[in-house]
Amino acid sequence: MTVYDIAIVGGGPAGLSAALTARVHNKSVILFEAAGFSDKLRRAHRIDNYPGIMTISGPDFMDQLLEQTLAYEPTIAKERVQSVFIGAPFTIMTDENVYQAKSVILATGVTMSKTVPGERALLGRGVSYCASCDGHFFENKDIAVYINTLAYQQDVELLASLAKTINLYIGGALQLPEEWLANLPKSVIVHAKAIVNSVVGEQKVTAIETNEGTHDVDGVFFLRDSCPPENLVEGVVLDGTSVAVGRNMETNYKGLFAAGDVAGTPLQVAKAVGEGQMAAFGAVAFASVN
Repeated sequence: MTVYDIAIVGGGPAGLSAALTARVHNKSVILFEAAGFSDKLRRAHRIDNYPGIMTISGPDFMDQLLEQTLAYEPTIAKERVQSVFIGAPFTIMTDENVYQAKSVILATGVTMSKTVPGERALLGRGVSYCASCDGHFFENKDIAVYINTLAYQQDVELLASLAKTINLYIGGALQLPEEWLANLPKSVIVHAKAIVNSVVGEQKVTAIETNEGTHDVDGVFFLRDSCPPENLVEGVVLDGTSVAVGRNMETNYKGLFAAGDVAGTPLQVAKAVGEGQMAAFGAVAFASVN
């Protein structure tokens, strides 16, 4: 298996800045980005406070940064990272493959959805974030699936082919396309504008509580737009809801760095770019001696 010098999780300003810097220093880099390069920034009408640029739109900024980074030829994996395991080397598990790297930079941005009571306590005991990894454990069982983005259509279809029944909870204002709804099997019950209050269970998941009541289930899949960092890397230390980092953007684990919004406020593009570069410097140094 190829062992990359540096693996970067996230393709926003921090992740691209880190990839660019690491490649300039001639390190092998793999960057994971499944949902498009910073959809949040691409929705920005204009950016007026980036030093050296009077005014630029979010899409133009990202297009230029992406073009500049890709010119240095990092490896791009359009896969969702499910877990990062600490070790020498680090192991990165996606929804499709397993990778290894000497150093890892978390640049995942902020988690748009907070975890709910019972979710973390029952992770691995009925709670999952990966349909392709854990779906087969729930064959012919009753499950709940929460989504807040259309990016998980194939995951829902996979689970529908395995589970006995699915209570599909659609978060926020997300609306499923009519074509998708029409193709869902009758075993899938759709709940629009759902609010998940908690996951119920002692040793394993037994039910899910929502704004519509309590449903008995054997498992719950949370398919969100971003995975909380503490669920991505077990044991990573937080400062509030952000990853705690030192001056060089290193976390409590040697060789594991965090940059950008995931490392805390202020949530600014210039900060993300600078922290991405700082994290890359640290990762380059770590990879050079390990």
